[in-house]
Amino acid sequence: MGAGYSMAAGVLAGGIVFAPVSTLVSGTAASAGVVLSAIPVYLATGFVVGALTWRFLSSSVPYYRAVAALVTVVGNYLAGTAVWLLLAPVYGYEVLNPYVGADPPTSLTEFLGAFFELYPLTVLTVVVWTIWIAVPLSLIFSYVHERSRSGE
Repeated sequence: MGAGYSMAAGVLAGGIVFAPVSTLVSGTAASAGVVLSAIPVYLATGFVVGALTWRFLSSSVPYYRAVAALVTVVGNYLAGTAVWLLLAPVYGYEVLNPYVGADPPTSLTEFLGAFFELYPLTVLTVVVWTIWIAVPLSLIFSYVHERSRSGE
C-alpha cells in the first residue's frame, strides 16, 4: 500500500508542477485543464501500478528501487492513458477531448476504433511531455518509500 501511495504522490506532484509548465509551453490555459483533468485517472492507476510493482517485483533484482520506479512509471503511462482515453466521453468532449477533431463516437465499434488508433500516439505524447518530471519524481518517491519501510 505504501508504494501505491508514494507513486500516487509522485503523480500528484508531477501534475501540479506540469500544469503551469504546459500552459507556458503551449501558450494556452486549456493544456493545463487537460493535465489537471488527467490527474485523478493517473493518481488511481499510479496507486494500483505502484502497489502491484512493489508487491510482485522481486527485491533480489539489481537496483531494485530504480527498477521498481521505472516499471511503475511505464505501467502508469500504459494503464493511465488507457483509462484516460476510455473515460474521455464521461468527462465530456468540452472538458477533455483526446479525440481532437473527431466527432464523438456513436457506437462501441467507432469508439474502440478511435481508442486503438489514438492509444499509441497518446502514450507517446504523454511520455514526451512528462518524462522529465515522472522519472525523477518516481525515483525520489521510491527512495523515500524504501527508506520508510526499512525504518531509516
